[in-house]
Amino acid sequence: MPVDTFGYAFKNTAEARIWAKNTITGIYKNKDTGNDIRISKTAINKYLSEKVVRQSVNINVHLSTLQKLPELIATAVLKDSKPDDNNSMHIKAIQRIYGMIKYQDNVYSVKITVKVYLHAGSKAYSYQVVEMKNPDGKRIFQDSFSSSGKP
Repeated sequence: MPVDTFGYAFKNTAEARIWAKNTITGIYKNKDTGNDIRISKTAINKYLSEKVVRQSVNINVHLSTLQKLPELIATAVLKDSKPDDNNSMHIKAIQRIYGMIKYQDNVYSVKITVKVYLHAGSKAYSYQVVEMKNPDGKRIFQDSFSSSGKP
């Protein structure tokens, strides 16, 4: 089932940044991979950069997702794992884990990029929120999900 975005609506990214640095920095275990994934203060700056925010469907969904990022990291499913494109000797793999979020009756896919370091654990590097669509191009709504969480 999608994670629901009940929560506070931030006025802007500066307010979200302060809240996040004081509230969600820490380590969260991903149930699918068993990895402990860290959210750092540095990563929060990246999550709220203009470039990353623009990659999401809109700023309101992106900021609402930030509040649920620890829960999403815990429940997201590994979809892709590959070597680092830059061949960093410190990075073992770049992983993409995916979760779902519900925002105002719409269901969105959340792609979380995780860097798996050789000697420093795993770090949630960035996230992006995109619309989930059926093969016919129609948006998927909360009512489309059965108790198994699958459309």
